[in-house]
Amino acid sequence: MNEELEREVFVVCNLSQGVKAEGREEGINIGEMRMLVQLVRDGDLKIERAAEKAKMTVEQFKKMMENTPLGRSL
Repeated sequence: MNEELEREVFVVCNLSQGVKAEGREEGINIGEMRMLVQLVRDGDLKIERAAEKAKMTVEQFKKMMENTPLGRSL
């Protein structure tokens, strides 16, 4: 491989690692939000505390709850 091609391969590999890391972080965030919603729905956590943990207002958290599906997929 010539030097330019090696550099391009290196850049593409770094980009793919960044995309992978961003996807992982997004998945973790979604899981955390769903867990907070489930804890509120089950009565194990007050909505005010869940909103605080999610760094949201109570109104923002309520809207998120409306858009979070029910069921075992949480």
